[in-house]
Amino acid sequence: MKKILLLICTPILFLACNKKSDCDELKGSYSTFVEARKEITKANYPVKKIQSTPESSWIKRIEYYSCNEKEGYLIIYTTRSEEYIHAKVPISVWEELSTSSSKGSYYNMHIINRYPFNLKPAA
Repeated sequence: MKKILLLICTPILFLACNKKSDCDELKGSYSTFVEARKEITKANYPVKKIQSTPESSWIKRIEYYSCNEKEGYLIIYTTRSEEYIHAKVPISVWEELSTSSSKGSYYNMHIINRYPFNLKPAA
């Protein structure tokens, strides 16, 4: 009986503990970029794209998260262990970046300083 109860309760507890919030439930106020990245990457999104970029000498991985399939968060992971978050990035920019032959050049010409992600400490 204990084994049966354990088999029934374990999946329920696992699902309850690992429940992801929907992307439209994100709080939007973060005091650090690490906190923001963790919340953004663990939420459920209709559009979630992750691409490794071994051909780039500077950008290691790019990720895109969108609630509305029009604009979303772009996260850049560099080979120097830096992370950059950009907000309200159009999906067309993601598509161009992901197919660009030079991710770093595309980033510098079309993304940097155009789609800032600003921290907003919780009140």
